Amino acid sequence: MVKRETETQEQPFGDDMPVLDTDFDLEEEYKPEPLIPGGNYRGNVIGVVYEAEQSSIAWKVALDNNGGVMSDGETPIDGSHQYFRNFLPKPGDEAEMTKDGRMTKRQSKINMMSRFAEDMKINMNTPKIIAESIANQDWVGIPVIASIVLNEYLGVTRNQINKMIAAEE
Repeated sequence: MVKRETETQEQPFGDDMPVLDTDFDLEEEYKPEPLIPGGNYRGNVIGVVYEAEQSSIAWKVALDNNGGVMSDGETPIDGSHQYFRNFLPKPGDEAEMTKDGRMTKRQSKINMMSRFAEDMKINMNTPKIIAESIANQDWVGIPVIASIVLNEYLGVTRNQINKMIAAEE
């Protein structure tokens, strides 16, 4: 076995300190993720999946025909992938109220999905229809207008699709 040079150097924290086979400097190399300015953008649905752990439907959208660059001044907006989620009602939602106390979480999720399906001009009437449409990838290729916003969570700002509608062709 050949010893690497770093393994023969004196270890300041003892012999059990791991040898990291990499080199970097966070202060010098950190670069924040480029962000898309908030607004409406054209795109195409390129994937739709069911996320069981979140009880949601995730829509993957590739932005296209917008021009422009992200906040770093160089990354093109077109070609970036953004996501939208529909949250499905789950057991217990019928007994829990929304934060504003106006309706149950179940009713809120049903209402949001109904508006989304209408805006997208698709049928999401039952879980069976949704499952078949995802399995057949019926919704892939739909041209959309995505309303993108900046969202901060745990101190990290990121892009998120706030609303999505089918684009007129």
